[in-house]
Amino acid sequence: MDPPPLTDKDDFKRAVRRYVESTDWVTFADLHKRFARDSREETQIELPGRRVVWSGLPRAMIDAVLELLDEGLLAAVPGHKSAYVKDGRVLKLPVERTVPPEGHEEPHWYPVLLRPIEAVRRERADAGD
Repeated sequence: MDPPPLTDKDDFKRAVRRYVESTDWVTFADLHKRFARDSREETQIELPGRRVVWSGLPRAMIDAVLELLDEGLLAAVPGHKSAYVKDGRVLKLPVERTVPPEGHEEPHWYPVLLRPIEAVRRERADAGD
């Protein structure tokens, strides 16, 4: 039997952080299936220029992920549609190839992967950045 779905921002925050730190290279599709299941909310994470990161998550989960990013505990790095296909969910938007200086006229999907910030720092240190 599955545990009850999460609804509280702090519960999402703890669960998402634990999962990303233990798994690494996590798609929003994976997070959606794992923690929000079949939720299809009228929400989206959108960057300036009509760049959509993901949609349909509960607001509390979006707030939790954004806090983890703002607090420097997780990093969002550019990803590829194939990672989302592997995880079984993609957005029905054109995938962003380049960012026009004035932004997109229509929304475009900007796939990202979530990573533990410590993993990103280690890689940068190893690369001499």
